[in-house]
Amino acid sequence: MKAATIFHLALGLLIISFFSLPPQSLAQDSDYLEPSEKYSREELAQMLAPIALYPDALLSQVLMASTYPIEVIEADRWVKRNPELKGVALDAALLDKAWDPSVKAMCHFRSILALMSERITETTNLGNAFLAQEAEVMDMVQELRAKAYGQGNLTTTSEQKVIVKKETIIIEPADLRVVYVPYYDPFYIYGPWWYPAYPPYYWVPPGVSVSIGISYWPGFYFGFAFGTWSYFDWHHHHIFIDVHKRPRYVRHDRWISKPGRWYHAPRHRRGVAYRDKSTARKYGQYPHRSKDFRRDTRGFPELRDRDRDGDRRVDDRTRIDRDKGGDDRSRIDRDRQERERFDRDKQRRERAERERKERERTDVDKQIRERVERDRQMRQPADQERRARQRVKRKQQQRSRNNVFNWIEDGRRERQSSERGRVSRQGRGDGSRSTGRSGGDDGGGHDDRGRNRR
Repeated sequence: MKAATIFHLALGLLIISFFSLPPQSLAQDSDYLEPSEKYSREELAQMLAPIALYPDALLSQVLMASTYPIEVIEADRWVKRNPELKGVALDAALLDKAWDPSVKAMCHFRSILALMSERITETTNLGNAFLAQEAEVMDMVQELRAKAYGQGNLTTTSEQKVIVKKETIIIEPADLRVVYVPYYDPFYIYGPWWYPAYPPYYWVPPGVSVSIGISYWPGFYFGFAFGTWSYFDWHHHHIFIDVHKRPRYVRHDRWISKPGRWYHAPRHRRGVAYRDKSTARKYGQYPHRSKDFRRDTRGFPELRDRDRDGDRRVDDRTRIDRDKGGDDRSRIDRDRQERERFDRDKQRRERAERERKERERTDVDKQIRERVERDRQMRQPADQERRARQRVKRKQQQRSRNNVFNWIEDGRRERQSSERGRVSRQGRGDGSRSTGRSGGDDGGGHDDRGRNRR
């Protein structure tokens, strides 16, 4: 009985302590929860389709930069305020920026950087997918490249080299100093899209329409260092950083110390929440404490500065959330337009298929008619000869038939003539005898019988 009483008291104290926790901290924990499931293959194909055919060096920069959405937005705004900076002058100006090297690299690709900033939701999703599913993202890139290669739309050109090593497809610039950015229609380049519910995105230069095949944005001059300091290790499924190929826009003291695989830098994330808890824990991001738990920070400047930095991160997240709202609306419009475009393309393909089948049927009918006509022409001499033989045979049969009838007719006449002659001879003989004996009346009587017989 005593043990049961102690158990009930302990249980009551536990329940009271649970309900006495500050509600704000509980709310913050619940607000922090993000979807933990992985991106599906359909979603990965949708977000990677417009960039999977980028050269490896550029694609690796895009994937790394997408994990820092705040810095992407800041870099895009800075580039737009300084349109005159290009080449070496741009590299010199980027030295003082605290952005990640991948974000600085994208400053040379103003159009791509502008698309990444305008479509920050898609960019953030791409970065979250690469952080949580790096191997699956790289496998999907290879799958998309294999489909384009199988369709005959991914080949070596004057702008790029396509290298196939077993099951791996590598894309490199034809000239390391010039990087050409491809843009294309995913519905055409990969063949019939196999996930109709997840139509691929379109990343094209502003004011340019997508045409059939692969087109290229204007080339950019980067020098030797741009395209060689990062590349894919397709076998081990990660991005490799070559420390000896430091780009011109990164200072010595801000460059990595030794070569190896690329690792995400949480400080460049600028407080943007990760999509799932496992990724957040991996990079040291935990739920922020409520303001009630920070009263002891008053009077300590360094702690106040830390709190001010935390508030700035919260403001940044709020601004991103507002941007997400607008992006969601624009994304809905784009999805609707893309679905309509997909339906039109589907109808056009079905109409073309029907026309092709109709042409095939017409061709088959034409071939049958031609074959029948050839057979008829080939049989015509034989038919003519056969009809000629039949005519000759009929004439012969008719002639033979007429001869038989003539013989029959001639025989009857001959018999009748013979009969008449015989009777006449008998009559003449009897008359002479009767005349000699009794007179001419008997002879006349014989003549009357002969006439009656006739």
